[in-house]
Amino acid sequence: MQPHLATSRPDTPWLPVLAALLGLAVAVRRPAPIPALLLALLSTAGADPLGVMEPALAAILLTAYTVGTVSERATAAAVAIGCAVLLCAGFAVAERLLALDSQGGPVPSVIGVLAGIAVGQATATRRQLLVALKERALRAELALEEEARRRVAEERMHIAREVHDLVAHHISVVNVQAGVAAHLLRERPEAAGEALGHVRTAARTVLDELGAVLDVLRGSGDPRAPLEPLPGLADLDRLIDSFGGAGLRVDRTVSGAPRSCPPAVDLCAYRILQESLTNARKYGRGRAKVTMSYTDQELTINVRNECADARERDVPGTGHGLIGMRERIASVGGTLVAGPAPAGEFAVLARLPLDGSHLTDGNRDDPSVAR
Repeated sequence: MQPHLATSRPDTPWLPVLAALLGLAVAVRRPAPIPALLLALLSTAGADPLGVMEPALAAILLTAYTVGTVSERATAAAVAIGCAVLLCAGFAVAERLLALDSQGGPVPSVIGVLAGIAVGQATATRRQLLVALKERALRAELALEEEARRRVAEERMHIAREVHDLVAHHISVVNVQAGVAAHLLRERPEAAGEALGHVRTAARTVLDELGAVLDVLRGSGDPRAPLEPLPGLADLDRLIDSFGGAGLRVDRTVSGAPRSCPPAVDLCAYRILQESLTNARKYGRGRAKVTMSYTDQELTINVRNECADARERDVPGTGHGLIGMRERIASVGGTLVAGPAPAGEFAVLARLPLDGSHLTDGNRDDPSVAR
């Protein structure tokens, strides 16, 4: 029985060499994938005649898989084709010139190379897809966070403009009437009551309007909360009267046929007039001229006043009020020019579109656009 076993086993002195070559190919497949694959293919020259192709095929599959995972598609295809040609040519040379007896031929090795590279390419593609999806998700998350920050910043600016417009005019009235009352208390105490009444009315108005703003910000669900409409050009007479009570004479001229306009534009026009007249009362000589011109496409508002101090005339657009006016007008698609004018005047010129073409259907009737 012993002689039979000896004749059935392959030539054992070559097995350690073959094992060393296959082990080396597997060991260096990551730093040098293509040389490792070529080394594994070279090992088949000894593995096939010895009848031990299984370890060689395992090494070919593993090294080919590594080549597929780390190579570009064109490189992987070139390596696969080159290895197939090399295997076919090598086996043909071995059979014809060296007279080696091939048991399986090049087909198993070629299939091993092609299958390993194909699976490696599929794995690499899947990894790249996962990386791309993660990057896209990260960009989307960052975009959402940036959009949230932008909306918060815009809302803060809206609130700041609204509070400024609500408070500035009435506080100016309080300041003027308090000064009048202080003067009358010294000379005609009995006449100071009217000025103090104006102070009380303006202060109450400020408190009521600020309370309404706070109710909106808090999301108050109280059905008794006031739901007064926002001001517009229909309230212009009352606005001018309030400035008259504060000592500012307003001369108004209207040309063209007044026409209705989108609520956002209506509120914007009112706030522009309110802020312009507030500045005229604070820095002017007690008189302002308002010119309003209507056309089919736009409303032009021109407010002019003489400056009590020439230095105020030379510093246009530095206050929060003018910044707020520019932001309001930009939100409805209009334009604003504010600055020194001839004859020592300060002028505010606003042009507001009346057709609402700049507004989307969702905000055409939303006055908060102009806030």
